[in-house]
Amino acid sequence: MSKGFGPMGQFQEALKRVKQIQEGSAKLQDELAALSIEGVAGGGLVKVTLSGNQEPTSVTIDPQLLSESKEVVEDLLLTAYKDAYTKSAETMRAKMQELTGGMEFPPGLGF
Repeated sequence: MSKGFGPMGQFQEALKRVKQIQEGSAKLQDELAALSIEGVAGGGLVKVTLSGNQEPTSVTIDPQLLSESKEVVEDLLLTAYKDAYTKSAETMRAKMQELTGGMEFPPGLGF
């Protein structure tokens, strides 16, 4: 039986593809760590920056906001974080789609 035909050939090709994805995944993690994704709230009064792998890297609060109530500042900070997190998650998803060629993997496989 030829390597590229039949169930065994398909299985070997699938394993080869998984290995390529695993190797690409390590490179992708480095690329994501180097990204800077900003979330904003309050028209730019609060900015939260995350790396592409969702590690917080900075928070900026406009000084004029500090005269507002604690609750307002907290709400805007949370909103900016959620904005950055959503953008970061979308970036991760898009890059994983590129890496896997659109293949879907069950949760927990580490891809």
